[in-house]
Amino acid sequence: MDDPKTVQDQDAQRREQAFLSGFCQDMESPLNVILTGAEFLAEAAHRSPGCYTPQQEHALQSIQDSAAVLGRMAENILDAYQCLSAGAAVRPQAVELVSHLERLAQLVAPCAARQGVALAFSAGAQSLAVMTDRILADRVVLNLLSNAVYHGGARGHVWMELEPGEDKHLLRVRDDGPGLPAALADRLNSEQPFSPPSTRGSGLGLYLCREFCKALGWHMYITGSPQGTSVELTIPSGWDAAGELHSSPVSAMLEADDMRRMVQREFAQQK
Repeated sequence: MDDPKTVQDQDAQRREQAFLSGFCQDMESPLNVILTGAEFLAEAAHRSPGCYTPQQEHALQSIQDSAAVLGRMAENILDAYQCLSAGAAVRPQAVELVSHLERLAQLVAPCAARQGVALAFSAGAQSLAVMTDRILADRVVLNLLSNAVYHGGARGHVWMELEPGEDKHLLRVRDDGPGLPAALADRLNSEQPFSPPSTRGSGLGLYLCREFCKALGWHMYITGSPQGTSVELTIPSGWDAAGELHSSPVSAMLEADDMRRMVQREFAQQK
């Protein structure tokens, strides 16, 4: 017979998840209306140059940017809840890292191109086998790539570079954008609990990447400067994780179609 307190906790957890899910979905509809209206106004400006004053153009761009940030925050709120709500086993499997990373780069490249961002992937080996949780690793890499494209700035560059080692490999995702605030990078590197910064961008996506990396037995280190942001992941070739994610089950969260939809959603509001 189940412990009454356990049943009560599980019921409360389900109610919280339903609330957060409903909250994020409720945000989606008005955000889409705002973004559609802003896009309509932007197209009018494109057809009739000079129809808006510089102040009006700035206000329109601010509306688009702010709505896109809110959309990303809604997605990250759900991920954060799932990440921190309940423990789950991480499922290791053999992954051919080079071809897998190349596929993820190809998945993001069209979205990056629409943003005017050049995305490049390079690897120091033709083949590299590792043991990891594929779905969880995908979540980390896609989040880092989307962050770099989104925050790197239009007409910028994003590089994903893999450097093989004997028992550990280095994966670096970097951009030449304005750079992550040093205070946020320091807080993430010191593994302090998440708290929203006062600067633009919540940092929640990077915080989730950090927690996912810990579950995988990876190490993440972030460097921010005016010349851009660099995120380095140290990836063991074997399985070097505790085998437990102190969070929700994510191994079954994202299959190929889900990842494609996630990438499209990530950039749909940033054309």
